[in-house]
Amino acid sequence: MEIIRLRRVYVIRKRTAAMVLSGLLTLALVFLAQGPPVSEEVFSYAVANKIIVIDPGHGGIDTGASRGNIVEKDITLAIAKRLAKDLSQGGAAVILLRENGKDLAGDDFQGRIRDRKRKDMNTRVRRANEAKADLMISIHTNAELGSSSSGAQTFYQFGDEKSKMTAVSIQEELKRVLGNTKRKASGANYFVLKNTRMPAVIVEVGFISNPREARLLIDPDYQSKVSYAIFSGITRAAQQELDAKPSEGPGNP
Repeated sequence: MEIIRLRRVYVIRKRTAAMVLSGLLTLALVFLAQGPPVSEEVFSYAVANKIIVIDPGHGGIDTGASRGNIVEKDITLAIAKRLAKDLSQGGAAVILLRENGKDLAGDDFQGRIRDRKRKDMNTRVRRANEAKADLMISIHTNAELGSSSSGAQTFYQFGDEKSKMTAVSIQEELKRVLGNTKRKASGANYFVLKNTRMPAVIVEVGFISNPREARLLIDPDYQSKVSYAIFSGITRAAQQELDAKPSEGPGNP
């Protein structure tokens, strides 16, 4: 199996079906070793050849939420890179919007911080739309003034049934794999969700304001579990969509 990286696009070249299956089984063994149970439904060709945009939240001077030296932009990037690899091994073409600590406003941008943030957000949405992606996954951490709340949660645009299906599937896998959240997927009206032209979800991977969860979020093994849960949710939703389509036959050209 050969993975080729070109301008933030990860493409898997499937020489034979056996090689793809081998890669998926390898991924299964990795996560079996790490602990989370594996669903057979995950290992399918449902995401093969789909274009999936992964958006690691924040970047640059916009570090996002923080607790001490633990900052959101680092957590989201680490999980996003793991997710990109998982999806590539599943056969998807992955566009990773941010590959380092910088934002997407550009090094030459001169202006107010809020204008820089606006350009950054607009660039994320524009790149996803220009790619004509099948799905966009935006990764963030949650935070509050207190420190008691915890648990990953997935959001989708109000009224978008395809986004809702993916968000619900991801949320169920977060519950199953992580075992530490009872939250449900929820409708929202965030900028990224309402301005992209493809199904899109935001995954808040946990509360950085919670001391225990903040420590988990910087743990590489836990980050791998989070990325696997998102990957599993994406593939299960994609399989559900395939199953819902009429099968090809004499009466279904």
